[in-house]
Amino acid sequence: MARFSNGLDHVRRRALAVDLLAAVDADALQDSAFARTRRLVAGLDVVDVMAGIARPVPVGVLAEALGLPDVSADVVPVAAAYHPHVEPGAAAEAALTRLLAVCGGPTELAAARIGLLVQACDATAGLIGNGLLAARHGKPAEQPVLATRRRIDGADVTVSLAGTPFGAGPRACPGSRHAVALAAGVLEALHGFRLTETEISWVPAPNLRMPAVLLVTRG
Repeated sequence: MARFSNGLDHVRRRALAVDLLAAVDADALQDSAFARTRRLVAGLDVVDVMAGIARPVPVGVLAEALGLPDVSADVVPVAAAYHPHVEPGAAAEAALTRLLAVCGGPTELAAARIGLLVQACDATAGLIGNGLLAARHGKPAEQPVLATRRRIDGADVTVSLAGTPFGAGPRACPGSRHAVALAAGVLEALHGFRLTETEISWVPAPNLRMPAVLLVTRG
């Protein structure tokens, strides 16, 4: 993946991801996220936004825009195992194997596709969950991703993203506009729902600040 590369390898691999996103219209993503969320919540009185919507909807919509089937069921466990504090298990490895097959095999282009989906998963879910909480309390949303990783001289290092939610410079997130559009579509579709929790549980990850569970109900 580009983020774990340096020099010309980074430039080449990042360009693959940038080119993939360049063909994706952000407004269309927002519309699709809105429509998919509306379908999911139709007829439901209570839903866990984080598990049922915030992860699978953005990933499914983005996968479709990239010409792939809905691979959210495999992206979610891979994304969960992607964080630096987690040791990948057999289920995540199996999910990654399936993703490789769907995305074109062990190539740099397949890695770019998977990277976009995996990195969009929790980050966009955090935008959605924190956005709902912010609306409830009438204050700005918290930044969901607090740190990221880079590989330097063969070792992974943690880089703080404090104050720069999408990074900056030559390694800034190439999909920031797409992520915001996906989150906006979901949040718009959840208009008319209200949070039920008074105590929020948070994802136990040092690099994330996002709700673990977020139940909403109509009315």
